[in-house]
Amino acid sequence: MPRHPVITDALLDAALGPEAKPDPRASSPRFFHSPLAERLTRAHAASPYALYLPLVALLLALWTDWSAPAPALASVAAGALAWTFVEYWLHRLFFHLRPTTDPRKVTSFVVHRHHHVAPGDPTRLVATWWQSGGLALALLGVYGLVAPATRAPLLAGTLLGYLAYELVHYSAHHRRPRTALGRALRRHHLRHHFADPGRNFGISSPLWDLVFRTYSSRQGPEDRS
Repeated sequence: MPRHPVITDALLDAALGPEAKPDPRASSPRFFHSPLAERLTRAHAASPYALYLPLVALLLALWTDWSAPAPALASVAAGALAWTFVEYWLHRLFFHLRPTTDPRKVTSFVVHRHHHVAPGDPTRLVATWWQSGGLALALLGVYGLVAPATRAPLLAGTLLGYLAYELVHYSAHHRRPRTALGRALRRHHLRHHFADPGRNFGISSPLWDLVFRTYSSRQGPEDRS
């Protein structure tokens, strides 16, 4: 008999047992007995681009005033910069909360700790549509409050920043980038996984790690490029 009616024994063992060392070849455990619930925790690596590139095009084409392109382009750039800030603090404060009870340990494993145990699992490497969509709606609400006239290009820039983040993150775990920038971003992220999980929270950019003094150049066993 399963120990829990909703979540699997494999998840309980991984979440409540000793923290496993990161293994790039490992797969994360099944989370839920329900096939639908389990499916909702996984996403294809191409899904963010299929979902958001058309939305970005619509935001820029239909709801952005291009009669004065400079403000629109500035809003797109501001939205992309805002994404790097959101990415950093979401990763640092939410994904890396230190759980103190069993339910919190299970929740934190489902939210992010599974990625540190199995960082190369391609089915849990990008955000699911409901995770990224919920965040996009929340940011749209914020932009509507603080800058209603430019919320469309702001959100478009944020979504482009998000897609850049997914590309950098996937490349860090499954490719060896050919450009100097790509290799530097890969090293920055792999140090977070294999050398110092309490540092290098930025993925698409080390900017906020430098600003908030969480940048680390400590070498790890996977820091080879």
